[in-house]
Amino acid sequence: MSGGLPEDDLKRLSNILIGDQSAKVQILMPSQRHIFGELLKFGTVSSTNFLKLDILSIILNLEEDVRIELGQCFLDAVDKVYQIKSLPQGLATTVSDAALNYKYVKLINICLKSCETCFYPHAQALQEGLTHLLYRCLETSDRLATVEDKECVIELLTFFLQITKQWQPLCLGFLVPLERLLLQIAGKYAWNVNFKYVIRVKTSKSKPASVKYNPLSNKGLELNSSIPNAIEINNPLDKKLLSLGSALFASLYARYDNHNESLLEQESFEIVISSLLKSSDIDLKCCALDFFICPLLNRPEFWQQKQRLKQILPYLVDSFNYQPLPWWFDPFDRLNSLIELYHRHEPLNNPVISFLSKTNVVYGLLTLFSQCLSLKYQNNSTLRSLTKFIRLCASLSAFDELYRSLLLEEKALIHHLENGMEEHLNLLEEFLLNKELIIHLEGDDALSLPPLYDSEITVAWLLLLKSFSRSVTALRTSLKRNRLAELLLNLLRSTYKACQECEFAGHDFLKAEIGIMGITLGGICNFVVEFSYLQSFMLKNGIVEIIGEILTDPLFNAKKPWPDGKRRQVFEGISTDEVETNALWVLRHLMYNCQNSEKLDLLTKIPMSTILEYINDSSWSVQEQCFQLIRNLTCNSRKVVNILLENFKNVHYERDPNTGQPKTVGGTYLFEYLARKMKLLNPSDVVQRKTLEGILYILVNLAAVNENKKELVIEQDEILNILHDILSENPQKASRYGNDSKLKLASLWVLNNLLWNSMISRYTHYALEGYTPSQESDSRALIHRNTPFNNNDVDKILMDEEEEREEEEEYGEDYREEDDEETSDTSENDEEFVHHSLSTDSASQHANRAAIERCNKLVNMGMYDLVKKNIFDESLSVREKARTLLYHMDLLLKGTNM
Repeated sequence: MSGGLPEDDLKRLSNILIGDQSAKVQILMPSQRHIFGELLKFGTVSSTNFLKLDILSIILNLEEDVRIELGQCFLDAVDKVYQIKSLPQGLATTVSDAALNYKYVKLINICLKSCETCFYPHAQALQEGLTHLLYRCLETSDRLATVEDKECVIELLTFFLQITKQWQPLCLGFLVPLERLLLQIAGKYAWNVNFKYVIRVKTSKSKPASVKYNPLSNKGLELNSSIPNAIEINNPLDKKLLSLGSALFASLYARYDNHNESLLEQESFEIVISSLLKSSDIDLKCCALDFFICPLLNRPEFWQQKQRLKQILPYLVDSFNYQPLPWWFDPFDRLNSLIELYHRHEPLNNPVISFLSKTNVVYGLLTLFSQCLSLKYQNNSTLRSLTKFIRLCASLSAFDELYRSLLLEEKALIHHLENGMEEHLNLLEEFLLNKELIIHLEGDDALSLPPLYDSEITVAWLLLLKSFSRSVTALRTSLKRNRLAELLLNLLRSTYKACQECEFAGHDFLKAEIGIMGITLGGICNFVVEFSYLQSFMLKNGIVEIIGEILTDPLFNAKKPWPDGKRRQVFEGISTDEVETNALWVLRHLMYNCQNSEKLDLLTKIPMSTILEYINDSSWSVQEQCFQLIRNLTCNSRKVVNILLENFKNVHYERDPNTGQPKTVGGTYLFEYLARKMKLLNPSDVVQRKTLEGILYILVNLAAVNENKKELVIEQDEILNILHDILSENPQKASRYGNDSKLKLASLWVLNNLLWNSMISRYTHYALEGYTPSQESDSRALIHRNTPFNNNDVDKILMDEEEEREEEEEYGEDYREEDDEETSDTSENDEEFVHHSLSTDSASQHANRAAIERCNKLVNMGMYDLVKKNIFDESLSVREKARTLLYHMDLLLKGTNM
């Protein structure tokens, strides 16, 4: 007999271990490890192998607190079980006994459930075994499936459901037989479906005998919201196979949605699964919910199928009433995912929130939330529940003022929020304070420390604060607390410090802190908007300096070299897109509608060259915020425009053949770059479309500076052709740009600024939605309110005449630097784009002639006709701007001296 331990001894050991936690612990201790080692030796005697697997399952099935106390001893035991090779190989080749396979996979599932951090190395062998067993269940192999085979399939489905949660790589070899098995089980019970529905259809003129009965082909059925009555599945094996198989298919579909969609195309299967929504069995109900929710979350444009959403929402909400739920189904997660899905597409008309507002489920959940918050002591279970509640509240209040007000009525909630942030801050500061001790105890090599225990709930609190801070009313009332701003700044400093000094902590710890850092910056974004009382507090306490350090750190700036290869290796695979995006977004909000001196002050701390390092970032969201920041910086600032052009200059020196003196030759390639970027962007993507909008408004700002800049823009035929394409679209002819009204409005503003005579002060324009300047002088008489900037930007098309006369012509055929740029501004407080009635008649006439020439070029390109068509656009802003521009073009074409 192989294995060392006689069968009788194994039976006695099994009887001793059953129900005795201390005996189990003794087996795992180093002093008794030889017994555990004998249990891992498997021979050819099936009965002995069965006993060993049973004993291992008993030993490793410990309570959570006991596992935590055992610590590394338990992890080592699980790792040794994972190293067994003979059993998974026997399963892969179907050589082993079916009962032995079942017991082995059941043992592995116990290990996975108890220890999520350990990696199982034989997943590929189990995939092969599952594929063989599935074909056996389909009766397409030489052997028919036994009950033990089906039980083993159920355990294998459970195994793969668990490892998909850990995002381990999987092949799809078993997916085809799995789908066929699910179709077979559904077909077995399809005749029990009781589906009655009423639709309005035209009566057929055909003879009854020639009409084939097919209830699923009736026209109008897709608009029907009724669901069949629940079918009864009495076979427990079929019930388990259908529920776990559907759940596994849904979880794999989220990752491999482009590979196979056969189940989603089977109408009869969908009918059977939809009937399970009414099932009294919670496992079947949850598998049906997962099956229908996953396509909504993962298939493009599928979110538009509101009928399916209306069908599943009542049953999803009803699932909160069941206890216990299947371990693989979380109603909080599913509901939260659906809310966030429609936040991305219809934030102001979210159908999920509209449905919830018609029920009392939210009030019930908020009551439970309040009870959880009032608990005197918290444990892991209550912390997990609290995290789910907070995340759900964050989603509900993200775009809904009613739910924000409802939550903020609970005065203690803000105090709980502050305490949650402060607790994580204190833990992190304590960790930083004792990092030398941790390194001394554990060694210099990078550890694999887990995140701080409250990382997830801290993220949830920050998301809730971010949702609250989207409200103007909340920012000026409930959130007008220096304590909140102070906590956000300290949390940002501490998380950034952890990224700099704690690379020894390992991947998981640092990933969690970078996630908190990104969301913290997202909250700060809302606290530094123009109308926030806390903007000045943030500025005084160094928010710009912190962001300056972040944007020059190699971790967050791919253009910067890494001084330490070890640090780079630790952070490999951790996404920093959210940190970079929100850091630039904070600067964007700070630069909205601010004075020119504030912009120049920012650029002394964070140079334009640093900002421009993000314009080609691998993340589109980072690019979007970079261009939007440049848009705000260039608005109403000739100096910043010149700094931007300076960073795109391409000059070289040649010797003048006439004088023999060196001269600069070249110009700016900014416009070439912008034209190429505009062509590369895909406007069908929301983020890239906003990036394109930001580039267009940069052109708006460039064309607003002076006649020289207008001439630079009008010479860019590539850019003008893109404007032509944008304006040529309509609802009947929507192509690349989707007839987007914001892009049209920005294009009209570019044309407007190209044609406006910047030498004439009485035609002052303001391009800020809802912004009305003070009536200080008659020279600011004409103000157009139908303006495009609903996105934190201002574009005053004004120019100080003294600066205009002092500025040399630049960036034409030959690049010539400005020698007197610093003296061209008489005061830091002067409005750069404001000019009074000091312009000479000759200069004005020259500018007017140039405007007429530019207008003629646009007319020859067909812009006049396009502007005329857009006075009938669906968007009011586009219509009004087109009318103003058309009137202006008509005046120029008539030769009217404006």
